[in-house]
Amino acid sequence: MIFYYTYSQRTKIFAQSLGEVLGHPVYELVAELNKKSTFGFMFNALRLTFTNKTSPVSNMPDNVPGEIFVCSPVWGGRLAAPAKYFLENANLQGIRVSLLLTADVPTEKYKQAAFEYLRKFSCIPGDVFLFATSDKTMPDEETVKEQLRDILEIEA
Repeated sequence: MIFYYTYSQRTKIFAQSLGEVLGHPVYELVAELNKKSTFGFMFNALRLTFTNKTSPVSNMPDNVPGEIFVCSPVWGGRLAAPAKYFLENANLQGIRVSLLLTADVPTEKYKQAAFEYLRKFSCIPGDVFLFATSDKTMPDEETVKEQLRDILEIEA
């Protein structure tokens, strides 16, 4: 199963493409952040990121299957606060968790920090994938699917 959080819809494209490539259902994590204005959202997102806090998810799933992907944008070098909330509050005992991260400027340290973060939980840390996204244009779904197939070594 694919779980994702997105604000700008970029990470949603990656999550839906991953779901299609793997044939897995996709589940959006809905955050309780102020989305009435861009300024309000950005202020809350920055506050949560730099105080290392989470943001409640209003639709936490009842059950999590044995292997999942969590897709999240990178905020200030860290997973987005709603994705962190999911990881900290879902029962992930014995669940293999892989991450797909999106960032404007991806660096290897984001992947390493995310992997170390996963190791804090009772889950089985899986892979961490990091993709570059642009504030200017939305990612092309077919290109994303092609990249995912290549990385996951899946035939089209």
